[in-house]
Amino acid sequence: MPADDGKADRRIASWLRVYRAADLRPDIIAGLSLAAFVIPESLAYATLAGLQPVAGLYCYLVAGLAYALFGTSCQLAVGPTSALALAVAAGVATLSSGDPSRAAGLAAAVALLVGLISIGGRYVGLANLAYFLSNPVVTGFKTGAAIYIASTQLPKVLGLHPGAGNFFERIAHVVMSLEEASLPATVVGVAAVALFLGLERAFPGRPTTLVVVALSIVLASLLDASRFGILLVGDLPRGLPLPSLPDVKASELGLLIPTAFACFLLAYSEAISVARSFAQKNGYEIDPERELTALGAANVATSLVRGFPVSGGMSQTAVNDMGGARSPLSLVVTSGAVALTLLFLSGLFRNLPEPVLGAIILMAAKHLVKIDELRELWRAARAEFGIAIIALLGVLAAGLLNGLLLAAMGSLILLLARASRPSIVVLARDPASGRYINRDRLEVPQATPGIVVLRSAGAWVYFNAEQIRRHLLELVEQAAQPVVTVVVDFSQVPAVDITAAASLRTLSRTLAARGISLRLAEVRDDVAEQLIADGVEAETGPILAHLSVEQCTVTGRLPPPSPHRDRTRI
Repeated sequence: MPADDGKADRRIASWLRVYRAADLRPDIIAGLSLAAFVIPESLAYATLAGLQPVAGLYCYLVAGLAYALFGTSCQLAVGPTSALALAVAAGVATLSSGDPSRAAGLAAAVALLVGLISIGGRYVGLANLAYFLSNPVVTGFKTGAAIYIASTQLPKVLGLHPGAGNFFERIAHVVMSLEEASLPATVVGVAAVALFLGLERAFPGRPTTLVVVALSIVLASLLDASRFGILLVGDLPRGLPLPSLPDVKASELGLLIPTAFACFLLAYSEAISVARSFAQKNGYEIDPERELTALGAANVATSLVRGFPVSGGMSQTAVNDMGGARSPLSLVVTSGAVALTLLFLSGLFRNLPEPVLGAIILMAAKHLVKIDELRELWRAARAEFGIAIIALLGVLAAGLLNGLLLAAMGSLILLLARASRPSIVVLARDPASGRYINRDRLEVPQATPGIVVLRSAGAWVYFNAEQIRRHLLELVEQAAQPVVTVVVDFSQVPAVDITAAASLRTLSRTLAARGISLRLAEVRDDVAEQLIADGVEAETGPILAHLSVEQCTVTGRLPPPSPHRDRTRI
């Protein structure tokens, strides 16, 4: 539960100091409900990552405990997610060369790197990098990842040999191999998907996965599913894992850094988004810096038990919240349930059909598809829709990590393109208020003879300075009457660089050659300091006088300043 005073408590497990006995029962119920949901799901995510199913249980064994020490969210459930599992699979597949033990060590090393990046990143502002993944990028990425994940699980549901390559290559493999599909495996897989959909519709938000898993295990045991050629999970290692550092070479760590960094961005951006969403729903605040540390601790912990990268997932957190979680104690309960499963119940999963694991992942992928968000982007922002499509198609054609990189680059290019064309509008005096506003918004704009007033929005920097200068000159040339003074409202210019300052001096001299003076109004102090340092004030007149647009229109009737004029402020 959150502290009442709203102040961040930076001590370890600070929630324990304000814990109420009344919250114990809801936390236990939520923790058990979460365990019922994530135990079978974690087995499926581990196979998606190319690891032994038990690796998913190892993640949930320790991730929640570590998060509970530092986290500030009362509902966030930390464990494997489909996107991270897929990223791990893409990052370690080549290095592992098909060796399961080697893949486990590499995946644990990725988790360790993610943890170290998270913990260290808190002190160097690295958390801000997660915000470079814009909403359109995340929307397209998740939708593309969902479709790609589905293509990886179709062979499992249909009883086919797994394919390889990108989405299109995998779909081609499925189509060309349909004649080899196993009818019994297909029946099991399709029936599991149908049962999932039915239970989800009948009991929305409830942990119904365990029901399907239990039913499939019972039927597979009674019917001896293996004699029909249906692959089963098989024996899971019994007992708790002994903590140890990942068994990898130092040279391999360098090769894993790109995968780890991508996993960090995915993990933190998803975790902080989910944590904030449920904090707002339940009326408290989270501490983003503590969340970064908590996420790092969770990943370091999972690396020590041969797990793989973890984050705060939306579906898991929704189950935890619906179960009534009031504090991170629910995660401790879940960890306890997972420990009991590893100690005494792991044998129960021996006869779990692999097509059911594929169905679990297909259902998880379904929740990643963001059709409504794509439709809204198409309606409201076509450029952002294009970025989302780049992310989607990039994931399908080039793989998860390359698709994310392509979309991030596309988003950056769009940002630079917009910054290179800052908004410049002509202002006019509003007769009613006396203020200068966009001329196009006035029915009868009040013009000031001989004076053109312009407003620029956005930073003036090296890549847009020349374009701004030309645009300003064009607007002056389009004036209906001879121009004596140009006033530029700088109130919405947050920064200038030395190139822009030089361009501004050139503009002032060009106008002066035509008998036109240039005045700058409403200049921010930090921008004014830069302009003065770059010699712009000698061309335009006083900058630090905090002149309003109205004052500049008055002083604009005076002759242009001499470069050697007195620099006294007015």
